[in-house]
Amino acid sequence: MFVKDWMTKNVISVFPDTKIETAAYIMNIKNVKHLPVIDDEKRLIGIVVKSDIREVLPTSKVDERENFGKKPEFVKEIMSTEVVSINENDTLEDALLYIYQGRIGALPVIDDEERVVGIISRYDILKAMVSIMGLEEPGSRVDVVLEDKPGMLEHLAREFKELGINIISVIVSNTGDNKRIVSIRFDGLFKHKVEKHLESKGFEIYHPWKV
Repeated sequence: MFVKDWMTKNVISVFPDTKIETAAYIMNIKNVKHLPVIDDEKRLIGIVVKSDIREVLPTSKVDERENFGKKPEFVKEIMSTEVVSINENDTLEDALLYIYQGRIGALPVIDDEERVVGIISRYDILKAMVSIMGLEEPGSRVDVVLEDKPGMLEHLAREFKELGINIISVIVSNTGDNKRIVSIRFDGLFKHKVEKHLESKGFEIYHPWKV
């Protein structure tokens, strides 16, 4: 899964000389919190977020009079120039890691010429994860404990093939004791049948309430 498949393509951007009041209006009318700042060639040069604007816009007529002539006027005066961005051909996992490690809400997406072609937010990634995990598809889930060694997942998949049941998604988590918990979502409401079959083949079903 790649960033270009899940990013918002019709990205709203501003220029360095865009007035801050204009940027605030755009954010409110378009319901966005991040505005990439671009040059005439659409190359990324900065980003401005809603909190940046809140810090400089007057909240009342009194503030406006007291700070007359002092407050910044243009986006270039408040934008962040050290922007974390991502290439459109990078993976969704890369985007997730950047957002998690940087504790940021969105990443501008650029092409190989550093031109802004989109933006991907935490919501976009959550939407992608829901799709990848098949959470909106009807089905059931079984959790199986496997030894952490080659061939175990393939062995497990063969059992579903024997049952004639289609696998929707697979998530693997490490337990830290040389074992893995494999969570499989599959078509149909055959959870009990699948668990019984797997146990008869020697697989251990994971029950968190028994841990």
